[in-house]
Amino acid sequence: MPIVKTIIWQLKRVYFELLMISGLGVILFLLSGDTKMAMDMFLFKALLVSAGVVHAHIIRNLIFPYIDFNKSKDPYHKVMIIMIYAVVIFAWSRGG
Repeated sequence: MPIVKTIIWQLKRVYFELLMISGLGVILFLLSGDTKMAMDMFLFKALLVSAGVVHAHIIRNLIFPYIDFNKSKDPYHKVMIIMIYAVVIFAWSRGG
């Protein structure tokens, strides 16, 4: 039962993002003449962003494992980690 509560809590955390992604997918599907191509493009972009998140997480853990958000007093450590995630995810989402 705790796993179900955890899943529900996680879905509540990201409900707005899920709603926006679903809305964009529906709009893309309805406005496109070639629905297969539109859905392929939508799924490919989602895949690129997910790959960027995984890549950024691996980079962060390999290069800066000692930076803990809860314990670090230096605000630049937090900015540095956030920028690594932003740059890597942006690079992947642009196609490489």
